[in-house]
Amino acid sequence: MVELAIGLGIALNLVCTELFGLASGGLVVPGYLALYINEPARVLATLSVSAATFAVVRYGLMRVVILYGRRRFGVTILTGFVLHGVYGWVLASAPAVPADLRIIGYIVPGLLANAALTQGLWATIGMTLSMAVVVRLLLVAAGGLVG
Repeated sequence: MVELAIGLGIALNLVCTELFGLASGGLVVPGYLALYINEPARVLATLSVSAATFAVVRYGLMRVVILYGRRRFGVTILTGFVLHGVYGWVLASAPAVPADLRIIGYIVPGLLANAALTQGLWATIGMTLSMAVVVRLLLVAAGGLVG
C-alpha cells in the first residue's frame, strides 16, 4: 500500500508540475500525507514543523550563511530533522498528549520546507495537500484503502 501511495504521489507530482508549474513539497510527500489524511492532527503537526523549518532557514540561517542548491537542500533537511527531534522531545515530556500529534516521517518537514523556499509556503502547502487528497481518493477508488 505504501509503495502504491508513493508511486501515485510521484506520478501526480510530475503531471501537476508540468500543468501548473507548482510542485508538491517533494516527490514522496503527497503519498505519505495521503496515508495519514484520516489523522488531521498528524498532518497539521507535520505542516507546523515544516513551516517552522521554513522560517528557521529562510529568516534565520539564510541571513547568516549563503545557502543555495545542494547546500540549502541539506541544511533544510537537517533543520527539519532537528526540529522533528525537538518536537518529539517536547511532546514526550508533556503530560497526557495524544499520539495523534506525531509528525509524519523524519524528512517530510524538510522536503516541504525546501519546496516552500523555492515557490512560497502557501503555494507549497496548498499544492501538497491537494495532491495528497487526490492520491488518497485514487487509493480508495483502487480498493486498496478503506476508511
